[in-house]
Amino acid sequence: MLKLKKILSGTQFRLNLIAMLLFGFMTAFAADESAAMEYITTGFYFFFGYLLLMTIIFLLGHNKKPEEEASLIKKFSQKLTDAKPIEQESEIMFSHEFDGIRELDNSLPPWWKYLFYVTIVFSVVYMVYYHVLSGPSSDEEYRREVRQAELDMAAYMQSGNVVVTEDNVTLLTDASSLNAGKDIFVKNCASCHANDGGGLVGPNLTDEYWIHGGGIKDVFKVVVNGVLDKGMLAWKSQLTSKQIQDVSSYVLSLQGTKPANPKAPQGEIWVDPAKAQAKADSTKKS
Repeated sequence: MLKLKKILSGTQFRLNLIAMLLFGFMTAFAADESAAMEYITTGFYFFFGYLLLMTIIFLLGHNKKPEEEASLIKKFSQKLTDAKPIEQESEIMFSHEFDGIRELDNSLPPWWKYLFYVTIVFSVVYMVYYHVLSGPSSDEEYRREVRQAELDMAAYMQSGNVVVTEDNVTLLTDASSLNAGKDIFVKNCASCHANDGGGLVGPNLTDEYWIHGGGIKDVFKVVVNGVLDKGMLAWKSQLTSKQIQDVSSYVLSLQGTKPANPKAPQGEIWVDPAKAQAKADSTKKS
């Protein structure tokens, strides 16, 4: 036990420990960046594990009799802080004094010095990786995270779990969404608007005339809340927000088609405000 304690408390072992930590940090930065933090965390765990091991060895090496155990904490504290006991303070006392007060020349605590060494190693590796080698800058990391967030958001918006609202609803044009919207339309809407959208009790959905607006947000809002005074149900309790987005997009895909028996126009011609503004701007330029 004493031999093991001597090995683990020797200078060579401490140097090996710092070398292993340095190697761990270098491996972390040389590896895939997604695993860098995991390597760094492992390095710190290794360091604090070493401190814990030193503590256990110290306690095992002081297997004293019951009457001597009271001094164990005191001795451990002395090892941890490397402070001189009161009886020996005269050995490290400065010769000068101020107002009758004399200072002690205590050494820095070992635990503080080793932790400081770790921060020096980390700072050197950090500087070399980010300022000498090809480590990404903070701006590059920000742009990369923004791009990834946009990809994640797009994937989430395509999933069935997203909560679509009037504020974030978008017009879907992919075949799978339009086919899903057509199935919903035939099952729930055709009884009032006809299978081809030409209109029965409800208005014709294939012309350019709209009662409540002809944008994706307008149609989505009508399907969600219904038009109770005209007999249209609110579908928000029967369809998911994604299903309402699908069927709203399908309704708008019917624009310009030729139904078998189109109902007479109702409402007013709807023009997309964005397109109208773009047209007005181009007219001014010309």
